[in-house]
Amino acid sequence: GCDSFVNTGDDLTMEAADMGWGSMVYTNTLPAIANPSTLYINDCHDFAQVFINNKYIGSIDRVKNEKSISLPAVNKGDKLTIVIEAMGRINFGRAIKDYKGITKDVTIDTNDGNHLLTYTLKGWQTAKIADDCNTAEKALNKISQHATDDVMGNRGYYRGYFNLNKTGDTFINMETWGKGQVYVNGHALGRFWSIGPQQTLYMPSCWLKKGKNEIIVLDVVGPKQPVVWGQDKPELNKLQMEKTNKHNAPGDRPDLNSATPVAEGSMNAGNGWQTVKFETPAKGRYIAIQCNSTQTGDDILAIAELYALDADGNRLSREPWTIKYADSESETGNHLGDKIYDLQESTYWQTVKGTALPHLLVIDLGSKQTITGIQQLPRAEKDAPGAMKQYKIYVY
Repeated sequence: GCDSFVNTGDDLTMEAADMGWGSMVYTNTLPAIANPSTLYINDCHDFAQVFINNKYIGSIDRVKNEKSISLPAVNKGDKLTIVIEAMGRINFGRAIKDYKGITKDVTIDTNDGNHLLTYTLKGWQTAKIADDCNTAEKALNKISQHATDDVMGNRGYYRGYFNLNKTGDTFINMETWGKGQVYVNGHALGRFWSIGPQQTLYMPSCWLKKGKNEIIVLDVVGPKQPVVWGQDKPELNKLQMEKTNKHNAPGDRPDLNSATPVAEGSMNAGNGWQTVKFETPAKGRYIAIQCNSTQTGDDILAIAELYALDADGNRLSREPWTIKYADSESETGNHLGDKIYDLQESTYWQTVKGTALPHLLVIDLGSKQTITGIQQLPRAEKDAPGAMKQYKIYVY
């Protein structure tokens, strides 16, 4: 479904290419990077898939506040491909300026053993994939030209037919598919995403006809099974969340806008344990720690260990603890949220560079507890990199 690739300047947004919706394909060649590295898309609007030499590496999802992905070692001239789908536009508040595609730049960070190196990729080539039915028809009509092209695996367009003796309203079930759009007899039926909770699309009888009907599916991530069926009731409450080591499911983020913190203030700079005591004991199952600023003034936060204090001021057992939510976690180096209770002061939770403050970490204590304070330990290295400064703590 791509049009021709063109050379692109510094403005990588879809709007710069006179495109309001659909997907954009970005390609570039990589320098030689001998060690594993981290690719940052600053920023990805809205859903990106990353390939090297046509091999799928992974995705970056704006819904989950993701901005980076780990890359393997690469050779000079290896081909980087990024496919970004625009999913909709924010139409209120400060975020109304909602450009799509790559809104700023793409960088790669790596370590040569002595220094942190950052590459800013320039000289992009781009191609557009419109999301209308005509584009889908054209792509399917050219399918013989790409029959052996395995660049996108099972991602792409699918076409099928079904026969009806009579027409009627129905709901098309898409739960075995990945993510994309559906067209029936030339009509855009709607979008689907396997994560749910909506798994069906309403199909009005006026768009159907007796005899042969055509259905086209654009699946940008690929289906488990390319099968659809009609049913007489909608499926609106079936979650199929993707498995991940991260703790950034949007539904797990608490709404703290009207909540009152049990403590707020500033941590001291430097290394070593710090204790925050609440003015009054708080009861709840969850502790939410919101970091509004760091000691270094940047956006990277790190916490090595954390304890909650019980009604007597003693440390609670952390054995039943789990991470409910973290707005950002760096998978490079395995700096996930659960490192704050792993009994290892040398490991730590750390956010991804470029993820805007405030940062939020929510801990599930396993059961309702009475909490009188917390103790937190920043990183052990000199000057405690990523140490928290201004904070708010909630218990609920």
